[in-house]
Amino acid sequence: MIMQPNIKTRLSLPILVAAASLPLCSAAQDMLPGDTVTVTTKTNVTTTVSGSDVSSTTSNISTVESKKKNNWLSKVRATGAIQTEFLIPYNFKGERTGDKTVYEKDVLNNTYFDLTVNAPYISIGARFQWTKWPLPGYNKGFGGWGVPYIWATGSYKCWQLTVGDFYEQFGSGLILRTYQERSLGVDNAIRGGRFKINPGGGVHVTALAGKQRRFWEWNSSWLWGADAEWEINDAFKEKFGNDYGLTIGASYIGKHDPDEQIMYNGPTDLIPNYDPSKNYYLNLPLNVAAFDGRVKLRAHDFNFLAEFATKSADPVSLYNYNYRKGNAVLLSGTYSNKGFSAMLQAKRSENMDFRSKRVIEGDYLISSFVNHMPAFTMTQTYALAAMYPYATQAEGEWAFQADVRYLFKKKTPLGGKYGTNVRLSASYISGLDYNLPPGTSYKDKVFGSNDFGAPFWKIGSLYYADLNFELNKKLSRKFQFTLFYLFQKYNQTIVEGHGGMVTSNIFVGEGQWKIAKKTQLRFEAQYLHTKQDKGDWIAGLLELSLAPHWMITVSDNYNSGKGNNYYEVLGTYAYKANRFTFGYGKVKEGYNCSGGVCRWVPQTEGFKVTYNYTF
Repeated sequence: MIMQPNIKTRLSLPILVAAASLPLCSAAQDMLPGDTVTVTTKTNVTTTVSGSDVSSTTSNISTVESKKKNNWLSKVRATGAIQTEFLIPYNFKGERTGDKTVYEKDVLNNTYFDLTVNAPYISIGARFQWTKWPLPGYNKGFGGWGVPYIWATGSYKCWQLTVGDFYEQFGSGLILRTYQERSLGVDNAIRGGRFKINPGGGVHVTALAGKQRRFWEWNSSWLWGADAEWEINDAFKEKFGNDYGLTIGASYIGKHDPDEQIMYNGPTDLIPNYDPSKNYYLNLPLNVAAFDGRVKLRAHDFNFLAEFATKSADPVSLYNYNYRKGNAVLLSGTYSNKGFSAMLQAKRSENMDFRSKRVIEGDYLISSFVNHMPAFTMTQTYALAAMYPYATQAEGEWAFQADVRYLFKKKTPLGGKYGTNVRLSASYISGLDYNLPPGTSYKDKVFGSNDFGAPFWKIGSLYYADLNFELNKKLSRKFQFTLFYLFQKYNQTIVEGHGGMVTSNIFVGEGQWKIAKKTQLRFEAQYLHTKQDKGDWIAGLLELSLAPHWMITVSDNYNSGKGNNYYEVLGTYAYKANRFTFGYGKVKEGYNCSGGVCRWVPQTEGFKVTYNYTF
């Protein structure tokens, strides 16, 4: 059992750190930007006055200007944004049901209104959200309306204190990353307190405590933790210079999870003198701890990152209450110079599913994540290339990714008149080689035990692999094109729970033609070939931009294997900070993914209207 401070000490962590660190603020940081007042005085003198009179006049004007600029209310600024999207589901059978889905209302809508007020030393903000009848594919718990996000932040000298709701990330997010991704329905903000201090010398410290949001509720678990980073090159500039940099960091996150009564229904050989007439319960840990350490090094054009994270036993329902400890290792290296860049990274994770709610119901699979395990795959923007996206497997995986980009210079055989950009990237992700009895899989692991694991260096079965090639070429001042090829192997059974291995080849051609000064046409032609799943696909897109206000888009995805057709016609109008989109379309079912986190979207058809405004 992990010994940790009592609950009152844990929750007061930000205050304790604040009190201890205030003396660290250097004198050079005593003045915030808002404290500095620059007075500019312009005097037109048309009569002869003495020197003392001029001095007096200038002094009076300066005093007036100084008071005006020091007026706190004059520095208050409000910013915000409105985002709303409507869908009226419809099919040609005359039923407002979409396809196979009966909706609660004829009009579905997601609306967000964010407001932030900034003033010297303090900022406050809130978000109003209306998702009572959300768009298709969102979890049932997503439906509701109200103000789920509200906060206030005070800043003085070198410290900052936030109370209310906030997002935070430690390091690469291996033990903590809270964020909002509206397209996925993810918003796992923490409600509580957060304290940050930058005392100088490249030191950055963050401490926090609170509860995590899950849709319209907050989980009962308490989270608390701290992160510290030291940019050593900032503290010793004369030693490092501009070409070198070294940063070290460490993080800690603790979770206090109430002892839920979980009935034991696993193999009886785990309980001595098992009596079937009695009720047995799992002994769940009240406290869970996670640690992270990292080193970042910069040398001329090279950057390196090494990060390690570990987590104590944290059994959750999704993985049969496995009691094994978790760990993750991440290595990354990049090189960038004029016309050439390269990246190579590797990650191994095991049992790093870290949530603030232990019992995971079916509608909450993507909620309550405390951490984030990045997916080492290329983010696809073309429709058919994004058809089989990979979702990070939190129970464990090996992941490798490489990316190389090169610019063939102008006036060379391959560069031509305008130069040629080439990109080659690849990913390989596999499971771990678990020590399990023959004929069993990770999903069949023993309930409530820790009697299996995976050797560190052994690689298991293939989950996902791809090879990407992209060529971008400008032929003239008015026309440029992109050729893209993707080879992909996608273990549909692992990611979706059915289907086996899907092998596909995707070919894409894209062109951009500047017809006139304010008129541009973009077009795409795509082809996906596979013998598995639903067979071959063909896709096309035409996008006409009429600057500065209009854009018209027509697209079509045709599944030649099944004979299904998915089309969309959209019009967009932009005026200043306003943006309207309206149209009609039929969208295929599939996964919508971002950063290795995915949401299943059902097939829908209907009228769409969206509006965005920022101020």
